[in-house]
Amino acid sequence: MARKARVKRKVSHELKRAQNPVEAQEVLTELQAEVAKKVEVSQKERAPGMTVGGTKVGFTYNDLCNMFPIVSFTPRETVLLTFQGVPVQAISGVEMHVPKCFEDMYRRRERAQDKPDLRELKARGIDVALGAGADISS
Repeated sequence: MARKARVKRKVSHELKRAQNPVEAQEVLTELQAEVAKKVEVSQKERAPGMTVGGTKVGFTYNDLCNMFPIVSFTPRETVLLTFQGVPVQAISGVEMHVPKCFEDMYRRRERAQDKPDLRELKARGIDVALGAGADISS
């Protein structure tokens, strides 16, 4: 608030120093053009995912539609998918037309559920020999 008042005082002071009303009008027109330019540039600079002033600019569903191709798939189960803070509800048996990132998340989730848990197999007395490059963290 203090900054706004200070700028307003400076502009008022400069307008009083203008020689005539036409000159004052020219100054105002120039200031408005500069402000419009700064506002336009700042909006372009606020791309999703960017950090502006310590705050991350969030994504919207439309941003994701512009960034990824739209794909169709039919989920086998109802689940909430969230990508970059944007939620999409996948409903079992209902075809979806969404950005590819959501289909990728759903497929990754399916693969993770289909993969047997090595600890569970070991508890049942089944010994699994891992091949080269196998991920033993699971």
